[in-house]
Amino acid sequence: MRTSCRPGAKARAIATNPLSFAGPLTKKNEPLDVTATLPLDDTDSLRKQVLSSAIAEARRPMLVVVVGRDVGQRARVANGFTIGRVAGHDMVITDPRVSSKHCRIEDRGDDWVIVDLGSTNGIRVNGERVEEKALAPFDKVELGDTVLRFELQDAADQAYDEAVQRLLHVDDLTGLYVRRRFDPELDQMLRDAAVAGDPVGLLVMDLDGLKAINDANGHLFGAYVISECGKVIGAQLPSGGIAARFGGDEYVAAARGLDLEAAHAMAERIRAAIAEHEFVREGVTLHPGISIGVAAFPGHGRTREALFEKADAALYAAKRAGKNTVCKADG
Repeated sequence: MRTSCRPGAKARAIATNPLSFAGPLTKKNEPLDVTATLPLDDTDSLRKQVLSSAIAEARRPMLVVVVGRDVGQRARVANGFTIGRVAGHDMVITDPRVSSKHCRIEDRGDDWVIVDLGSTNGIRVNGERVEEKALAPFDKVELGDTVLRFELQDAADQAYDEAVQRLLHVDDLTGLYVRRRFDPELDQMLRDAAVAGDPVGLLVMDLDGLKAINDANGHLFGAYVISECGKVIGAQLPSGGIAARFGGDEYVAAARGLDLEAAHAMAERIRAAIAEHEFVREGVTLHPGISIGVAAFPGHGRTREALFEKADAALYAAKRAGKNTVCKADG
């Protein structure tokens, strides 16, 4: 393995006022009690109608993958929502038995209707093969070997759902993906790039100097550095780029459209941004660095595993070259 390395520089309540409403007046300064003009039963009925209307308005359709390689993926549904195996759809299902353009969901007023778009393996709703069908809450939709559940969610459901998704897919220390989310995202990125003939750059990163920071100041200072570095890495990603914390003080990032040289330039920007970032906790200034190995699809491999092997080898070369350095895999 030959690598090309270039040493880097050393790192361094909104308060709201109550609203009042003055309705029509029957006497001077005496507001009208509108409920007094209605029988009690009618007042309760009106209240229930308003409440049920507000709840119905707040409920939104959602699809959740409950079986298949994309289990846990979910998406909010709007009119014309499409599902397929390739990029560009509102929901991308990586199941090989799902067609590139499989189905669409349409808002038909009173119903949300799923429509087959000429897929190879068709659609089943609750086990029944259909060309199109109105969906009811908790219906199971089978596309190939993937099963989705149709839901109607109110604001509380949506907030809970978003919290669960964050716990499942986002590292709470850095705000980056966790590996179980990053890996399938990268796999899909590579498949799409292969179809389009685009390169993909992959960066494998490891902090320098973290042990010394922990030993001198304690692990809370180390956790602070890990958190801040994750935020710096995320801020340097191009549009469509993804990044994850791999545990400890290791990170990985990928971006479509970056060949080896462009990926190396992005790695240098990350290294420089961390070197320039002010790491100060409890009055203590900290000076971490970062070593980065860079590889690119398709030259260094056409699979996630092959790219990781090349980028990881380049990372070790960066460590051997003196740390706080970017190295790119070669050949």
